[in-house]
Amino acid sequence: MTRTRTQQGSDRAHRRRLHTGALIAMVLVAGSAPAVSLADPSRVAGTHPSQFSVHWAPCSEAPSAQCGSLKVPLDWSAPKGKHITVAVARRPADDRDRRVGTLFFNPGGPGDGAVRYVVGAEHIFSTTLLARFDIVGMDPRGMVGSTPITCSKPVLTAELTLFPRTREEFRQLRRHNRVVAQSCLQATGPLIEHVDTVSVARDHEAARAAMGVEQVSWLGISYGSQLAANYAELFPRRTRAMVLDSALEHSLPENQQVADEMMAAETSFNRFAAWCDTAPTCALRGQDVAAVYDRLVAGADQHPIPVDGALRPVTGEDIRMRTIQLLTWKEPGLAGPDVSWAGLSRGLALALDGDASWFAWPPAEYVQDELAARLAIGCMEYVPQVNNWAEMQQRIQMGRQLAPHLQGAAEVWQVNRCIGWPIPAANPPRLLHVRGVATLIVHSVYDPSDPYKWAHGLAAQIHGSAMLTRTGDGHTSYHVSDCARAATDQYLIRPQAPADRICEG
Repeated sequence: MTRTRTQQGSDRAHRRRLHTGALIAMVLVAGSAPAVSLADPSRVAGTHPSQFSVHWAPCSEAPSAQCGSLKVPLDWSAPKGKHITVAVARRPADDRDRRVGTLFFNPGGPGDGAVRYVVGAEHIFSTTLLARFDIVGMDPRGMVGSTPITCSKPVLTAELTLFPRTREEFRQLRRHNRVVAQSCLQATGPLIEHVDTVSVARDHEAARAAMGVEQVSWLGISYGSQLAANYAELFPRRTRAMVLDSALEHSLPENQQVADEMMAAETSFNRFAAWCDTAPTCALRGQDVAAVYDRLVAGADQHPIPVDGALRPVTGEDIRMRTIQLLTWKEPGLAGPDVSWAGLSRGLALALDGDASWFAWPPAEYVQDELAARLAIGCMEYVPQVNNWAEMQQRIQMGRQLAPHLQGAAEVWQVNRCIGWPIPAANPPRLLHVRGVATLIVHSVYDPSDPYKWAHGLAAQIHGSAMLTRTGDGHTSYHVSDCARAATDQYLIRPQAPADRICEG
């Protein structure tokens, strides 16, 4: 379907998220059918019938897949207390005679639901994985599809800045964050305190028990690597093997995480600018892209660029924070042609001509429930180390020094939305101790979202893990590298530690 530039800009604004993860847009509508337990104790020697069951039906968008819901404890420390529902989907292996087992998949986020990826599995997974595994995905607690988080106050407002320039702007940010959190707690109740990674990992264990399988394998992408690693720490005997693509290192203090990530994003921007010198698809080819970018950002900070229908005129901050999202993938992929380096160059070229719609916030009437849920999940995982205006000034100065063009813009900078959050983090950063689980970590050297060094940090927490390095650009590898995809498939089918492996590009 052909869209005008204005429509495209509006669509892009509507797709803004707190973290990347939406690779395809599919609507899940499960049919109605009687509740059927997936537990089959006869399939697992020595086990007892599971207390968990799934309400099962063919997925209307993909009848070959099975969609349903699973009831789990709201608080896993009180399993007999109130329960919530999580959505699940399973696609049976195509080659039943050569089926390896069950593969849990999480696409990242945090908070991105996996159900739609399983429903659209033919567009997401290799024919090898489709043939050899039952692929299972879950929409995590708190997200639409499962029992959701709801908030009465918007996360995004016209006056909000994540880079406050005055003491009063910092106070406004902290006050706004507290009001949003209180509105979420009032509207959602205690669930908001239990949307952390450990709780989601336990939900997956309930799904495994409901399916009656003895062990599961994992393909965790970005935040999915954190989820899979937590599951393996909790349930090593239930974890057959894992491939972790673009490792998230959750043991670091927040200030170190944001420093690592702002430098990785800046490196990616510099590589983008150099790519533009010769790339035929760069709309700024032949120009000094870094200098042009700096002038555009400085100009938008002085005189924000109006965009029809947007929440506010586009500022330099908006351009910088949107840039890190458009740097995510070098080449167009499942996210479409605009989420690419060529797409970023086109957006910048339009902004230079006065059309900044690529970088605009969504309109005021945009429903922000998903943004609020993702924020709540993030604030259960990270503890901001900015507590006052002086520390915020230090943080902004660190961004300017480590990343002169992006000035600190990074995914982890979103943790500033948790400053003043009155609900304590349920799963703050900590070291993992995973043993006895075959694990392959796949990571690109120039990942703008998860720095390459994080892969080695996570590897040190998973005893005996193997590493595959992709020498190219972009976040994640499974969907962009034939070499990495083949290695992932091979490892999941027959886990064995490879030699120090390199995928070029």
